[in-house]
Amino acid sequence: MDIKNALERKDIKYLIRYIRSVLNLLKSKDRLEREVGWKAIDFLIETGNVNELVQYRNYLRSLLWHRLQGVRDDAWKHLHVYKILQTKGIERALTAQSDKIKWSAWSNVLNLVQLEMVPKEHIRSVRYAYWRLLRSIYPTIRKKAWRLFVKLVHEGIFDSSDKHRFSELLKSNKANVRILAWRTAFMLVKENFISVDELKANIGYLEELTMQQSKVKKVAEKLIKELT
Repeated sequence: MDIKNALERKDIKYLIRYIRSVLNLLKSKDRLEREVGWKAIDFLIETGNVNELVQYRNYLRSLLWHRLQGVRDDAWKHLHVYKILQTKGIERALTAQSDKIKWSAWSNVLNLVQLEMVPKEHIRSVRYAYWRLLRSIYPTIRKKAWRLFVKLVHEGIFDSSDKHRFSELLKSNKANVRILAWRTAFMLVKENFISVDELKANIGYLEELTMQQSKVKKVAEKLIKELT
């Protein structure tokens, strides 16, 4: 009998006996195997066997910054497990050196606050780490980070005290960063993070982008029309 069969039979004793096999499934390259592993973890918790998992808290925490994105993503989807196990140190992922690991953490930061796993004050104290994501070398992470930034402003993670640093990104030497900053700026006006007048004062940096023969040029031209 394997873990999947034991889970279907609700064989608690088997799952506890082979708990290490359950844990190994959580870092499998196979999504379906990871799914079985997490279902087994949830089942053990639901049946009152939390104590069987407590000694593996550090192992479970390490999955949050695992090198495989699928493993990380599945772990972050199970924050309720970490809360029940009272896992400490999760907030370290917010300041990880790797943009990929850092993004996994920041994309779930509001869940951490909602579940009261990391105080909002602590999130604000390490928000300096988020700026690098806005300039990430990975296009997907960079774009997603900019989309989330508006929500983080709305939730009070970033506020007007961060305006100067944000304004520097409106002047970024990297066109792909600068255009994202400008697109986001229009949404931030609605959040009272920055004013239209402040954007107009820096419009020269937006106009510079129209001199490039790329998609950036078209976006810049559209934004200029909206601003003027």
